[in-house]
Amino acid sequence: MKRVLQTLAALAVLAGLAGGAVVGLGLYNVSARVGHLQGVSWVLHTTFRNSVRLRAARPAEMPDLSDPALIELGARHYDTACRSCHAAPGEAQSATMAAMVPAPPPIGQAVQGWKPYQLHWIVANGIKMSGMPPWPAQREDDVWPVVAFLSSVQQGMEGADYGTLTRLPDEEAPLAYCLGCHGDGGLAQVPPLNGQGAAYLEMALQAYRGGTRASGIMAQAAREVPPETMGDLARWFAAQPVAPIPPQDMPADLVERGRALVHADTGDPDVPACRACHGPDRSERSAFFPNLAGLPAPYLRTQLGLWRDGRRGGGPQAGLMRKAARHLDDSDIAALVAYYASLPAETGQ
Repeated sequence: MKRVLQTLAALAVLAGLAGGAVVGLGLYNVSARVGHLQGVSWVLHTTFRNSVRLRAARPAEMPDLSDPALIELGARHYDTACRSCHAAPGEAQSATMAAMVPAPPPIGQAVQGWKPYQLHWIVANGIKMSGMPPWPAQREDDVWPVVAFLSSVQQGMEGADYGTLTRLPDEEAPLAYCLGCHGDGGLAQVPPLNGQGAAYLEMALQAYRGGTRASGIMAQAAREVPPETMGDLARWFAAQPVAPIPPQDMPADLVERGRALVHADTGDPDVPACRACHGPDRSERSAFFPNLAGLPAPYLRTQLGLWRDGRRGGGPQAGLMRKAARHLDDSDIAALVAYYASLPAETGQ
């Protein structure tokens, strides 16, 4: 037994010396031109698939991944953040991307064999040694639009459909880029920006760009806008007439409860009532807070939940909003959402 242990120890020392020589003397050829040793690619790919299956847990709830607005939002993010490596549906990869080791698979191939929650894990966490980064924000709820898009690719989305989803309005950049999601009343999780205060909009853009307000989608989008144009962009949106979006149909009892919460005294001298910052009375709203009237209910629900859970930031109002939201329960949030979403956006009254 002693001899066996001595032999094992000697082998371990030799292995350590060999590994040290490979690292210290640069003996391993890292050139992508020569690729991996025989069998290494199979080992890495098999490890990747098994690792994802082990760690990706099915969530208790998932959004409706067939929602066209969710798919469109995911496609627009993919177009600027992911297309350069994985190409668009039906599109050939560039020669540079195809020559990577390992090469990122074309998107139609990459999504095959995965369940939606596994795709969510991959997008949220990224993959080591592949060039795929993790989601650029500690907020995994806004990964779902990308998963909705990828699920559509799994089901056979064609290049023409992708082109329709990602086509930009006929405006100058960066305005066209922003209008793609925030124009025409916004999307399910995206608020329309017309008529919001310029000071608030510029502050929000700077917060996304600086990382003090978390969103993987907006972190990418804000960096597509040149910093020197943010003020002009904010003022342009602020000057636009609010689109006459019909009020969202909400349960009457929730609307009335929400109305009472919005106008109620909070009992904290440092925290004003909701109406003092967010309206609906135009004369009471603060320039550094958004008008919530008529905003999409899914967006309002997500944002209030983030404030309540202490996961939302951005701008000098962050501390105040965390105080205002920390005692809200799910029923309070549902009532506030119902009230503000039921208001006519074109008047904010």
